[in-house]
Amino acid sequence: MSHPIYYGSIEEDLLLLEQIVHGSRSMIEYYQSTLDTKKECELTLSEFEGELIGYEGVLEATVSDYLIRCASRTRIIQDTNEFKADDPEYCPDKESFERYSDVAKCLNGNVKLSIRECCNKIIHAKAVSLTFVELDSGIGQYWNGVCSLKGDMYGKPWHIEIDIKKWVLAMKFYYAVIAEL
Repeated sequence: MSHPIYYGSIEEDLLLLEQIVHGSRSMIEYYQSTLDTKKECELTLSEFEGELIGYEGVLEATVSDYLIRCASRTRIIQDTNEFKADDPEYCPDKESFERYSDVAKCLNGNVKLSIRECCNKIIHAKAVSLTFVELDSGIGQYWNGVCSLKGDMYGKPWHIEIDIKKWVLAMKFYYAVIAEL
């Protein structure tokens, strides 16, 4: 028997990732409206800028941690379980990934995207970054939910982007499906 993994813990982490994505803009707008955006002089940071720098650092580490936790546990589950359906051609990974358009895209390399492959890329990425978008006001930026992952496989570089909002939906659907198999 492999590691016993509680599916509910993965669903909790997915929920938290979803909340983080959907709350990023609102949080930065709140900071902008509450914190001082004026600098004492050109070489200093405003209260808002200082908070934004701290937020972005903690955000990137937190998102990475939740992604790794979800991806590694999902891969263990996939490798240690046989999900049998009435139709031998049925693949819960394929159905879940294709249910939502543009969950991920390959920008470099030959990556056949799926839930499994997104999890592999999350686990094996050598460079991870979040995509930030400037607020309409031009002061500050928020995470738009896209995570860029880069690495190499057998010396060949790859680069994918995952829309975490859609990936979370696909993962939640995947877990709902495999729970029934």
